[in-house]
Amino acid sequence: MTFSVDNKKIAKNTVVLYMRQILIMMISLYTSRVILNTLGADDYGIYSVVGGFVTMFNVISGAFTVAISRFMQYVIGEGNDKKLKELFSTAIVVQCCVGLFILLLLIIGGIWYVTNIMVLPDGRMVAALWVLFFSAITFFIGLISVPYNSLIVAHEHMKAYAYIAILEAVMRLGVAFSIKITPIDSLITYSFLMMLTSVTVRFCYSVYCNKNFTGCHFSLRIHKSLLKEMMSFVGWAFLGNGAITLRNQGTSMIMNLFGGTIVNAARGIAQQVNNAVASFANNFIQATQPEITKLKATNQLAEMRKLVYRSCRISYFLMVLICVPLIKNIDYVLQIWLGEVPDNTDVFVVMTLVETMVSAMGNPLIYGVLAVGEIKVYEILLSIICTLELPVNYLILNAGFSPVYIYFVIVFDSFIILLLLIWQSKTYKMTFSEFFMNVGIRSIAITAISAAIALSMNFDVIDISFLRFLLESVVIVMLNGLAIMFIGFTKDERLKVIAEVRKKMGFYLNATSA
Repeated sequence: MTFSVDNKKIAKNTVVLYMRQILIMMISLYTSRVILNTLGADDYGIYSVVGGFVTMFNVISGAFTVAISRFMQYVIGEGNDKKLKELFSTAIVVQCCVGLFILLLLIIGGIWYVTNIMVLPDGRMVAALWVLFFSAITFFIGLISVPYNSLIVAHEHMKAYAYIAILEAVMRLGVAFSIKITPIDSLITYSFLMMLTSVTVRFCYSVYCNKNFTGCHFSLRIHKSLLKEMMSFVGWAFLGNGAITLRNQGTSMIMNLFGGTIVNAARGIAQQVNNAVASFANNFIQATQPEITKLKATNQLAEMRKLVYRSCRISYFLMVLICVPLIKNIDYVLQIWLGEVPDNTDVFVVMTLVETMVSAMGNPLIYGVLAVGEIKVYEILLSIICTLELPVNYLILNAGFSPVYIYFVIVFDSFIILLLLIWQSKTYKMTFSEFFMNVGIRSIAITAISAAIALSMNFDVIDISFLRFLLESVVIVMLNGLAIMFIGFTKDERLKVIAEVRKKMGFYLNATSA
């Protein structure tokens, strides 16, 4: 059995996810400003730290999430409907059991952390505990939604995925306005309404999957052979996911010890910006991930490598187009967005975006490694790299250095992890030299050109700040786009893009003349 890469489907799904993300980003950025102004920096910091503590338990659930997504895409690539139904039922039972176990750990461990370790402003202990409780329930709901989300992505029904995500963003906007008028504690109300939003979204996913997929038929049983197959994968994925989660949340906790909730607020804002920007590249990867896995399922390794190379470059180029104008004007963007900006937020955002640009190049490599399934060595080395960050970060802050230096460590480690991913991709016969020739050279060239373009842009003669920002951004994006077209893309890719543009323009001209 062979599987043909459907480039048109990838492009169509990417466009759908992009349109969804543009709308979601606009809503999310405005929502974040409303929430920050309503809650204040201290309460916003509390929500970031406590929510991050809950997220830390992805150390347990994240491995199952990765395994379920990978196996569903693999089974669909094989065309085995019976096995897909068995996998879905097994995944639901496993996620419910794991979720209840995590919920118990969250309540016990969270209460101890909030009451004994966390640095809180006076009188906010009770509010922090309510945030913990509602965040834990939200986490559980999201966990049992994973098999449904995985089905939608594996079947590449991106329109449904986009519509439900837009609904979630609109509901979050409603939550932001609701906390402005509530007579109850704003932080507690915010956490409660976010939980209700998760319940609604979970219901939408369930209804859609039951109506559209034959594999979405639940039976209360675990298929032992499938569970055994998944558990061998989960064990090593658990190690890597746990190390990443421990690094991220551990860093937030260390920063809280030395800088309090204000520093956490700055880190939380940086993460908000990063999540919005990174999601653009992630949307493209989400559209290509099923194709990568299905190519491995049909043992088409040469085609798989070509798709991974192309995905690495495009993922990185998308981040360059978005991040470079944002980095150049970060002070203006934060001021317009937030009004009052916590200290160090600008540097935190810039360094986080740089780290994400590097990671964007490596994301397709991750899905290639996961598709093969030989992840033992990679997960061990990844866990060592991530875990070593924590003592280094503690020593940096304990020595009296600014929290900014922590981000230099994070960026450095992102390069090390990229090299590790390239090395581990030997499992589907990729080599360093091939990666450098197909991805590295073009990416380095685009980075140098993009930096030169941004540094040379100067529209200070324009007095209106917004107009200056808009003009600079448009010019940078257009020039970078041309560089990507003629230097970043291969000749075949460039010709395909030009042919598709001509086709669309011809269709438009014929339609208007008629």
